[in-house]
Amino acid sequence: MRITPHDIRQQQFTVRTFRGFDPQEVDAFLEDVADDYEALLKENQLLKEQIATQEERSRGVIERERNLQDVLVTTQRVVDEMKAATKREAELIVREAELRGEKAVEAARGEEGKVRVEIQSLKRLRRQLVEDFNATLERYHRMLLMEGDDGPA
Repeated sequence: MRITPHDIRQQQFTVRTFRGFDPQEVDAFLEDVADDYEALLKENQLLKEQIATQEERSRGVIERERNLQDVLVTTQRVVDEMKAATKREAELIVREAELRGEKAVEAARGEEGKVRVEIQSLKRLRRQLVEDFNATLERYHRMLLMEGDDGPA
């Protein structure tokens, strides 16, 4: 059972006639003890309230820290997902560019083949025309020679 300042103030002692205590001194001492005890109880209560306030703040800080940690973990996960998505997209773009490049090279090779065939065809045509022209010149030359043999002498 706890003793209260009120209990101290109300405490009564039996007074003996022989060698007893001075009642006024005892009352004054009990009053001083009660005052000090009351001050200690008030200080104790104040400290308990301060502890409760600090514990509440501490819980708030811990909660905010936990929330911040969750945000950091979530942010890191989102960053990792974004990196992975960006990497996949970049790989896709590179693959598409490679395919377009290969198609362009293949188309260019096809065009090159057509141009080579066309050049060969034009070379054959040129040879043919040169041969035809030479044959025509040769015929005219023979005709001129024959006319020169038949001509006025």
